Amino acid sequence: MAARKVAVKHISVGSVFKVATILSLIGFVAWMIGATIVYYGLERAGVVESMNSLIGGVGGDQVIDMTLVLSGAALLGLIGVVFTAVMAPLMTVIYNSIADLVGGIVFTMSNRVK
Repeated sequence: MAARKVAVKHISVGSVFKVATILSLIGFVAWMIGATIVYYGLERAGVVESMNSLIGGVGGDQVIDMTLVLSGAALLGLIGVVFTAVMAPLMTVIYNSIADLVGGIVFTMSNRVK
């Protein structure tokens, strides 16, 4: 079968923004599920209680609980979502500029015989 070469010379910034935002939101959900599982594991192992007694022993009144841990995880996760949603289109603009100079990424497509 005949092989043909195809070049990717331009990528739509809007489509990259949409896909990157959706993928980062899916990653955010996985991040929150992971943070919940880790918290429950640490709570079952007694680490959370140890940390609370340590903090109380040095005169602090901040208590580590589920709300604090998930709030911190959500803040970090949302920063990651915003960072990804901003950086992906910027990287696309940079790729499009470089592709104009060098001709894009060339790859070969061929038909397989099964």
